[in-house]
Amino acid sequence: MSELTSKTSPFVIAASIAVIIASIVGVGAMTGLIPGRSAKTEAPPAASAPAESDKTAGETTTPPQPTMTAQADAAVDKASKPVPEEKPVAKPAHKASAHKPAAKAAITEESPKQSQAPVCDNCGVITAIRTVEQAGEGSGLGAIAGGVVGGLLGHQVGGGTGKDIATIAGAVGGGYAGHQIEKKVKTAKHYEITVRMDDGSHRTMVQKTEPVLSIGEKVKIIDGALVRN
Repeated sequence: MSELTSKTSPFVIAASIAVIIASIVGVGAMTGLIPGRSAKTEAPPAASAPAESDKTAGETTTPPQPTMTAQADAAVDKASKPVPEEKPVAKPAHKASAHKPAAKAAITEESPKQSQAPVCDNCGVITAIRTVEQAGEGSGLGAIAGGVVGGLLGHQVGGGTGKDIATIAGAVGGGYAGHQIEKKVKTAKHYEITVRMDDGSHRTMVQKTEPVLSIGEKVKIIDGALVRN
């Protein structure tokens, strides 16, 4: 018996130890003292807890994002609002530019008045020059003188009755010739000069001497006389 135990005791001991260990493990696994498959399967939820905490953390961190976007939108709105606020500053420039054409218009309206030279009342241009001769009137002295001279010349012609006729004819002819000569000597000549004035009217100037001016020249009327302008 002692020999048998001595021979089998190692196996029995090992088996008994194995049974004891298995029973301990089984009891521990059932009681939860020893982590088993259930513990292993329950481990992921423990790991998911951080995930859930991360989710909650993410959820807690994500709400600020809308606020940041809202702040960004507000910043964009604020940044965009100054642009309309600058428009009133630009509007006075438009008003100034709108007033400038008015000033220019006033200048352009005044410039013709300034550029227009005053109309010269006594200035104009010669448009025509006409020579007028007026025959003089005989006083009779020319006829008498002519008759005497003609009679003397006729008396020198012929003799007798012919001489008398020649004397009479000479006197008559001499008298007529003397009268015409007297009228010719007393013939008056003057010059009529027509001037178109700057105001559109026409004036005719009369002078006895031959004018030194010509048609087309600009002249002035000073004290009733024409002067080259």
